[in-house]
Amino acid sequence: MKTGASYLRYAAAAVFLAAAAWTLAFFIGREQSPETVRAERAEVRISIVAEGTVWRRETVLVCDDAGAYLAHKPGDRVSGGSVIAVENSVLDDYLTHLELSGGAQPDKGEMRGLTYAPEAGIFSTFVDGLEACSLEEVSSAEPFIPQGAVGKIVSGGWYFIAETPETDKLRRGMSVTVSLPDEVSATVISAENGKAVLRCRDGLEDVVNTRRAAFRITVSEAQGIKIPDKALHRDGDGAFVYVLRAGIAERCKADILHTGDGYVLVREGEIREGMQIIIDSY
Repeated sequence: MKTGASYLRYAAAAVFLAAAAWTLAFFIGREQSPETVRAERAEVRISIVAEGTVWRRETVLVCDDAGAYLAHKPGDRVSGGSVIAVENSVLDDYLTHLELSGGAQPDKGEMRGLTYAPEAGIFSTFVDGLEACSLEEVSSAEPFIPQGAVGKIVSGGWYFIAETPETDKLRRGMSVTVSLPDEVSATVISAENGKAVLRCRDGLEDVVNTRRAAFRITVSEAQGIKIPDKALHRDGDGAFVYVLRAGIAERCKADILHTGDGYVLVREGEIREGMQIIIDSY
């Protein structure tokens, strides 16, 4: 037993001396201590940058008078049956009706030359000819703007058809956040072959006049230890870093959670906050 214990002590001492000798040689070879950085705990948002098409339920409004008077401003929320456009030939009659009725609008069919909102929604004067397209068609359809178009009513059903090479980070049913730059919640409907379809839960008034947009899709948030990517090494056993402890370089396994621009986020374990990570290249 004593012989075995002595052997273990000798072996441990040999390992320590070898590590110390290696570290000393490492320092002498550089004529200075290695450059290190303190390991810091961090939280990062894992996101995808994409560009794509906005689709929503929308109905184009037409009027025979190209210079018709608009009863609502772009961006106004209107109720179904609201008067949107008034032909100039009946404008005086329309204004007189409002004055005599205390602001009550004419019923449908009561006065000619009026264009009504077919349903409640947001009024917009942005018409690009893709309003009648289905979700499947909108990315590739040829635009067609009806003659006499004066605007449209956007009634909801917001979707993004996102183009990104990172669809592997998305899966059907996943909840994500879309930044436009305002953030809205969305659900992944499909994601494959460089295209993802997202359904938004909120109305997107900020993009009511937009068909193509660049946006960021936040997939998740992760917490861990953030270290420079140049401190990371790999071999047959996986990723690892060297930390400087009591003047000795020690190898620590790196369980990577996320790779960012110039850094990696690793799970806190062998690598802990406050450790001195060696970033000299070996």
